[in-house]
Amino acid sequence: MNKEIKELISKVESLEWTVDKEGDNEYRLSKYSPAGQDFSIVVEGEEVEELIESIYQVYNDFDTSEETYLWLDNTGHGTNGAPYHMKDLLEDMEACEQMISDLYDELNK
Repeated sequence: MNKEIKELISKVESLEWTVDKEGDNEYRLSKYSPAGQDFSIVVEGEEVEELIESIYQVYNDFDTSEETYLWLDNTGHGTNGAPYHMKDLLEDMEACEQMISDLYDELNK
């Protein structure tokens, strides 16, 4: 891992995200959502710019409705530690989307 990547990881960790190396150039960035869900994204890149662009792509592709739906049971309530009420879960997914945006903004300065 090159020095620039290490510095980027340190910056991500200073923003209260946990970083786990998943593969050669793949990283899982994790943080708890406001509702306490263990939220993570997977990004990849060999260079700092590629990793930052990968974070942007995750943000750009993040669909709060789809993410909310994934955590609902057949009665429309949250499962597996997600907020029980659909509205609360949607708001939490919107907050997760904002967390990704904030991370990208901080790293793109």
